[in-house]
Amino acid sequence: MESENVTEEEVESTGDEEDIPFIPTEPNSFWKKNAEKIVGESISVVEDTAKQFVVVTGLLQGIYFHAITFSDIKGTGGYSTLIYMAPLILWFLSLIFAVMVLLRNRYMININSTSDSKEKFEEMVNTKYTYIQISGGFLVLSFLALAIAVLHYLDIVPIGTS
Repeated sequence: MESENVTEEEVESTGDEEDIPFIPTEPNSFWKKNAEKIVGESISVVEDTAKQFVVVTGLLQGIYFHAITFSDIKGTGGYSTLIYMAPLILWFLSLIFAVMVLLRNRYMININSTSDSKEKFEEMVNTKYTYIQISGGFLVLSFLALAIAVLHYLDIVPIGTS
């Protein structure tokens, strides 16, 4: 017998059989509203983060491209080219995955089925969350690559032929 379906009369009548008193749970409206808000905003929060990643990667690519254009690293070959291109490549990959979060997919859903609705919602959230994590990973790696490129440019980390 589940405690949620037990009435007070049943508790009193079975009081001799069980020594555990039944205390009905009181719903906490704050936490219920909080949970509804978290679920309701989960997709928009991930999409807002993706929009911020798009802006950040675009700005970083533009600034870095101009820094390379006006620097004296033209004509360097070997590993140096790869070192200087790595941040751009990683920002581009971050941008691709951030945009994939924002793309709309077509979902066939039975609007009369709550389980189908739940499954599609969870699928959307999981997909978008995975893409934003990958995008964030590439963004973090790009900062590491940028640090290596700056250190290489300053000749602190000589790698390959320059």
